[in-house]
Amino acid sequence: MSARLELKPDWARIVFVDEAGGTETTADFHYFWLRHNCPCLSGCRHVKTKERVIDAATIPLEIRPLHAALSADDEGAPALAFYWAPIATKDDGGRLVIQDEKEHVSLFPVQWLRDNAYAVNRTHIHELPPHDAALVTIDFAAYVAEHPDTGDSSQLGSTGTVLYKAALYDRLSRFGVAIIRNRGHDTEDIIHDFIDSKADVIPTHFGRIEHLRTNNTENANNDQLGYTNSAVRLHTDQCYAETVPGFQFLHCIRPADVGGENYFVHAESAANYLKTEISHRAYELLTTVPVRFDRKQAKFQALHVSPILRLSDEIDPATNERKLAQVRYSYFTQGAQTNVPFSELREWYEAQQEWDRLLYRDDFQIKAGLQTGDVVIYDNLKVLHARNGFAGPRHMAGVYLAAADLWHHLGQAKRSLAVK
Repeated sequence: MSARLELKPDWARIVFVDEAGGTETTADFHYFWLRHNCPCLSGCRHVKTKERVIDAATIPLEIRPLHAALSADDEGAPALAFYWAPIATKDDGGRLVIQDEKEHVSLFPVQWLRDNAYAVNRTHIHELPPHDAALVTIDFAAYVAEHPDTGDSSQLGSTGTVLYKAALYDRLSRFGVAIIRNRGHDTEDIIHDFIDSKADVIPTHFGRIEHLRTNNTENANNDQLGYTNSAVRLHTDQCYAETVPGFQFLHCIRPADVGGENYFVHAESAANYLKTEISHRAYELLTTVPVRFDRKQAKFQALHVSPILRLSDEIDPATNERKLAQVRYSYFTQGAQTNVPFSELREWYEAQQEWDRLLYRDDFQIKAGLQTGDVVIYDNLKVLHARNGFAGPRHMAGVYLAAADLWHHLGQAKRSLAVK
């Protein structure tokens, strides 16, 4: 039996090839499982008895191999070699020590891996969320250059407008976020990139348009993080409202002198990844345990209770499980957790920490520094957004839109292209 190996971000996929039978079998292995089952006699197994001596508690669950390769064991049989950075293990006195080695090698016979495979021919898997900003970026100036208005070459013509809005539809329906470079300076004009002229934005207790800057004088209830220069970690907006706005866009009026970069996570994809690749139990807790989202300001207060991940009644035919309807996540309005029994609270916190660890991985985030005239728009039900702390007079205009208005407007452009 031979094998092929593919290293995924959180686990290894091995394809076992039975040359005699002409069949292939796929199996997935967690990296921490592989490290725990290392067969070496250099700290993992007893030299004489071959019994395991490494303690599972010393193996980081986030461990990754430095590299791996096809190899052979001492008898020439096919094997797979995994190379790890040294980890602290317990000596005979129970003290944690790090072995004096550059890298630790785990050499697994292919047949042993096949005999001990625990996730054979797994089909319900999820890849990483999109994290390449180029996938979601549109250059408005390029559309103007290629499809100018016949009366004013500095403006976008009718054909270009349809193409531009169809491109927005594609980015938002697939990735939940779109970054528009060089869009312009008029926030009111930009609103109707996304909704019909007869439709309007969704006003909130902050006002019709939020001017997110430290010296804000335009908005009510500006005693919140968005109007400071502090970092604002990943969240969705208006979690404390019964019905949250479907979309928000941010229009860069002026970037910060230092910092202030935005970043985004497709939280629907992250949640599915958590469910199938990391911890189904954590996903289960985040979809069932209610959380108090409590906005308390000097002149405003609102409360809504909901799980972080809200499921819909629609069933996914591939898994026979309910689909995710909405992510509601805001650390700064999350109230004290009082809905979990004492003996279960640690488990719920561990689930939230597992979720948070995923969200702050670089391979989960789309990062973008916005310049004057740039716009970013995102699905407030499925995408988390954040910004770094900054120095200088950064100014963003924030606008909320109804999802139905946006999909109706952009859908018209998309459908008109299909007709042509």
